[in-house]
Amino acid sequence: MNIENLCNKINLQGEIKKEVLDFSEKFDFNSISDLLKDFCNYNKMKESRIKLQNQLNDNDRNIKILSCMLKASCDIYKLYKDKNIDDTIYFDTMKCYTRFISETYEITGKLFFDRFWWTTRQAGFHLFRIGELEYEIVTDNFSKKIISIHIPSDANFNPINVDKSIKNARDFFSKYFLLDYNTEFQCHSWMLDSQLKNMLPRTSNILNFQNRFSIFDKGEISSEILQWIFKTDKTDYKILPENTSLQKNIKKHLLNGKNIFTPRGKLI
Repeated sequence: MNIENLCNKINLQGEIKKEVLDFSEKFDFNSISDLLKDFCNYNKMKESRIKLQNQLNDNDRNIKILSCMLKASCDIYKLYKDKNIDDTIYFDTMKCYTRFISETYEITGKLFFDRFWWTTRQAGFHLFRIGELEYEIVTDNFSKKIISIHIPSDANFNPINVDKSIKNARDFFSKYFLLDYNTEFQCHSWMLDSQLKNMLPRTSNILNFQNRFSIFDKGEISSEILQWIFKTDKTDYKILPENTSLQKNIKKHLLNGKNIFTPRGKLI
C-alpha cells in the first residue's frame, strides 16, 4: 500500500490529496519511521504523536502530519494482510481521514485536518470500523482488555445495523485478536445521557442504542454536543439552529442552564 493508492481508495478530497502527494514526494519518511512505528504501541502513541508534531512544525492545514498519518496507515496494511483481515475493514477504517476533513469543512467552511490527536488509533492498528460502528482495543485500570465503541458521524444507526455491527465485531476480535467472545464492550458518549429520554420519541435510534447499556459513570459535560447536533463550534446558544426536534429540545435545555453529559456504559 502506498499513500497515493490509499488516498484514492478513501476518496480523499482532491485539494488535500494534491498537497499530501506533493509533500510526500519530497519528504524523507525514514527520518520519522521510529515515531510512526510507535503508534502501534498504545502506551507510546500519544508521546510519539507529540514528538512528530514538534518535529514537523506544520502549517495551519496540517498537511505534513496528515501525510505522516497516512504513511503509518499504509505501513500497517501489512498487519491486516498478515492476519487475513478483509480489505473492506481496512479501507472503511481509513476513511476516517476523509470523514474528519469533511466534518471540519461543514463547521468551518475550510478544508484542513484537525484530528491528528485521534488518528494514531487507526494508524496504530488499535481501532477498526466494522460496519456502522468503530471499535477500539483498550486496557482498563485493572489491566483487562475491553472494547470501546465509537460512533462515526456517518453511521446508519438503525437497530438492525447496530446489531449486525456488534455481532461482527465480536466475531472479529475473537478471530483476529483471540479475545474472549464475551469480552466487555463499553461506550463513552453523549448518546448515553438519560436526559435524552425526555427529548426523543421512544422509537428513536439513539434511545434504542442507549438502552443497550448499563451506565456506570455519569461522565463529564459534553464538549462535542454542539459539533455533533448543531454542526457548529460557536458557543452562543441563542443562535443555534432548530431544524430538528432534537436540536430544539437540546437548545432549550442549554438555554435553561443545563448540560448534556457523556456517560460511560457497559454493553448489556
